[in-house]
Amino acid sequence: MNLRHSALVALSVASVAGFAAADVVWDEAVNGELSDDYLAPTQLDFTQGLNTVIFTTDREGDDRDIFTFEVGDGLELTGIILDLFDTNGSDPNNLGFIALSSGDVLGTNPDTPDPSGLLGYALVFESDSGSDVFELMSNGGGSQGYDGPLGPDDYTFWAQETSPTSDDWSVTFVVSAVPSPSAFALMGVAGLAARRRRG
Repeated sequence: MNLRHSALVALSVASVAGFAAADVVWDEAVNGELSDDYLAPTQLDFTQGLNTVIFTTDREGDDRDIFTFEVGDGLELTGIILDLFDTNGSDPNNLGFIALSSGDVLGTNPDTPDPSGLLGYALVFESDSGSDVFELMSNGGGSQGYDGPLGPDDYTFWAQETSPTSDDWSVTFVVSAVPSPSAFALMGVAGLAARRRRG
């Protein structure tokens, strides 16, 4: 194992060490219903690490769940893991819809959605459970899009089903520390050392 690889492994281990267990930030079965008002989302408190939100959407009354959270200074949003999307209806074609916008209100009215007000969105299947959908969402057609981690700001998340079903969700948001300049310097020094040994 060369020095550069050792430095990268050490940096990765240090980054993952803080993510041993997810913090359930909101569970509708315990904390009550999330908001369905795009102008008044439920405010959730996220911290560095894994922040899990557990909820149910059902088509009765066009149930949509909308919540906002802040990524603080020195932190960035680096992943959105769809731990569970379980559609309990008889429609095998039911998809889940998820979207993200910047700010403490949703960037579009869900009754007349305009994707240009969203950072990204995606349609997800049950088979997407267990996947990190962060990059998938960044490619939502007509949305603003993003490339890589999202820095300190308020963000609003919107989820709902696309058929008259009742769906169970568990979504984990990965909030990481912004790598320090010294970590990047360490990787650069390791890279130079590796080149010298080859030369």
